[in-house]
Amino acid sequence: MSGQNKYRGVAFLTKAGDGTDGLATVTLKVENAVNPSCPSTVAEVMVPPGTSVYNMLLQAFYNGDITFQASWYGQFWSHFMYSINGLEEDDKQGTYWSFEDGQGNAFDRGVDLISVYDGDTIVFRYVKYGA
Repeated sequence: MSGQNKYRGVAFLTKAGDGTDGLATVTLKVENAVNPSCPSTVAEVMVPPGTSVYNMLLQAFYNGDITFQASWYGQFWSHFMYSINGLEEDDKQGTYWSFEDGQGNAFDRGVDLISVYDGDTIVFRYVKYGA
């Protein structure tokens, strides 16, 4: 079951343009480094401060900014993102989704273990092993 369907019953925040009192505004970027001519996605997502990156992604999905698919890995206590906006990882091609902060620093933990705060930027980048 996709993350989107699993969490349909969760109470999500209002969409952009509604009241933002006390919410953090996080910039979400989705980029394709394998084929840079593909359009990137840039969205501002409003979530409570301290929200996990995974829950921020759920909010972005709810807002209509992105689609994604993820698998839960219990040994790591986190989800693994394997598809964003219809672009899936491919072991045969050596491609996968990395994620990092706005300065290009890769995270050393999964999306459920990283919290976001007002002004943060999270970048998901489709890359090829060794590139």
